[in-house]
Amino acid sequence: MKITIYPILLLIFMIFFMNIGSTTAYCELIIIVNKNVNLETIAPSTVSNIYFGKKTKWPDGQAIHVVMLKKGKTHETFVNEILQSTPSRLKSYWKKVVFTGVGLRPRIFREANDLITYIAQTKNTIGYIDDSVSHEHVKVLELKQ
Repeated sequence: MKITIYPILLLIFMIFFMNIGSTTAYCELIIIVNKNVNLETIAPSTVSNIYFGKKTKWPDGQAIHVVMLKKGKTHETFVNEILQSTPSRLKSYWKKVVFTGVGLRPRIFREANDLITYIAQTKNTIGYIDDSVSHEHVKVLELKQ
């Protein structure tokens, strides 16, 4: 019985590289808000509408304050997976909003801990972080369709 080694090597190669890609790109995102926000869940489409300026008020009528991270894996994952967009498109959108005088850009943070502190201290604020970052002073919204 003759067994060719090439299909076996190909299978091992594919399994190895598929596992590398899935572990290095993984980021567990959570949506966080100030504890005064009267929500427990939020749809990804609602988050997208908030970050692209289509939804500007919470259900109780209060203005939504948007914050975001400047860049990095968490920011890229958020924009790609939740907003279904690209970081450059989001940045262009906010530049246009500011340039035309329609609104102000969101407050941007370099570090997740600074973003969390701001959200904890600022009513009606929404943001996102990697779940591995300590976040006990803010409320986590469950993402639901």
